[in-house]
Amino acid sequence: MINDLNKKMKNKYIILFLSMFLSISLVNAISIDTPSQVNIKENFNLIISGYGFYALEIHIPQEFQIVSDPSGGMRTNDLYKTVTTGSLTIVLRGTKTGTFTISGQYTTGEGIKDLNSEIIQVNQLYTPALSCPTCPSATVWSNCEKNRQIRIIYSCSASTNYQCIESAETQSCQIEIQSSPITCNAEWICKDSTSLAYQSSDCSLSSVQKCNYGCENKKCKVSNLNIKEIGDNLTVTINPPEEIQKPSRRNLKSIFDKIIDFIKKIIDALIFWIKDGF
Repeated sequence: MINDLNKKMKNKYIILFLSMFLSISLVNAISIDTPSQVNIKENFNLIISGYGFYALEIHIPQEFQIVSDPSGGMRTNDLYKTVTTGSLTIVLRGTKTGTFTISGQYTTGEGIKDLNSEIIQVNQLYTPALSCPTCPSATVWSNCEKNRQIRIIYSCSASTNYQCIESAETQSCQIEIQSSPITCNAEWICKDSTSLAYQSSDCSLSSVQKCNYGCENKKCKVSNLNIKEIGDNLTVTINPPEEIQKPSRRNLKSIFDKIIDFIKKIIDALIFWIKDGF
């Protein structure tokens, strides 16, 4: 019975001792962590990992600005002090390029111990090359008014801060006077003194015909012999023959044929006159 009680007490002390050891070990495991490289004027986190209650004294270079601090610590030049429990995240921002070191000390009430050191490289912020976007196409020209036309164009360059800026473009112009289309009467006409042709409404000519005795009053003449009856008298008018070209050996027969045909017409007219008037 007594032995069992002693065993239980012994186990209780062992458990208490282990708990105290683990508690002390956890409290002592305080560290800081930062990224190795950041861009200038870019926020980054200083993470302080720890358990329980402890006090910190950290060397933070003045080139780093404290953006936020949940613990409400105090900073004098490059020395930062705070008292906190558990983990803590402080937001910093680099204000100058270069390589800087963050280090410090802490205490849990059992002596002062060193924190690990963090080296941070602050780089110049990379600025990509600026370029213009695709600007809208120019609008169509406006109607011509007062000999002037306007349209909207878009331009982009370094002078416009790489933005599409619209502006008005003008040009001179002339107002075209719309003339009425020329039309003609659709009918037969004399193309010239010897030709008859059909005139369309668009004034074009077609179906051109040759008039043997000339063209007059929009039709071909029947012959050069005109017979008119005036009262009881009969008047025979013989028009002069068409101008005959100077004869040649080749067309001599043709000329004789025309003369004979002309004489026959005179004889026919005399016979007609004798029958009616003699």
